[in-house]
Amino acid sequence: MNRIVAHLMVFAAVLASSLFGVSGVSTAQAATSTNAWVEDVVYVYDMTSKIDKKDGSPVWPVYKAAERWDNANPIDYRYTTKGCPADAQCVTVKQAELAAPTVGVTSIARVGTDIKAVTVELDTTFGRTNSSAKRRNVTCHELGHALGLTHRSETTTCLTSNATSKQYPDATDIKHLNDMY
Repeated sequence: MNRIVAHLMVFAAVLASSLFGVSGVSTAQAATSTNAWVEDVVYVYDMTSKIDKKDGSPVWPVYKAAERWDNANPIDYRYTTKGCPADAQCVTVKQAELAAPTVGVTSIARVGTDIKAVTVELDTTFGRTNSSAKRRNVTCHELGHALGLTHRSETTTCLTSNATSKQYPDATDIKHLNDMY
């Protein structure tokens, strides 16, 4: 039932935008997408775990972001640095040179509306030149997309489509996940 509601929300936003020319309404602003994982266990394979700053801290705090998304979330995010088990649902996180101004990209492989696999790419230059708070924001943001969530206009969450220093999902993000799953 919750997935049907999510589908209807996106459809209504697209329909309103196309029929009435409503500016600012797009599928990217809907809280949830029409995509969802089939099973409730998703592995987060961190290929960036060995990339550290000079002070020894991780460039990309994938573990902390995955742990935060895992709290009170109906999807069990299981962090790993050794690869995902065979036939497991998997989010692969890696670092790559991305074209500015892009600092993170989430690519979702689907069959119908079911998410089958996700690849998250985090920008090398951004990771090298920005604060830990900004890197944590980007990591949180992309892992939220990997769960099927889209941008939000509020600045209380790492999923905002605007620049923010928020490093965590908020209660509304978790509510949307509970509605989706």
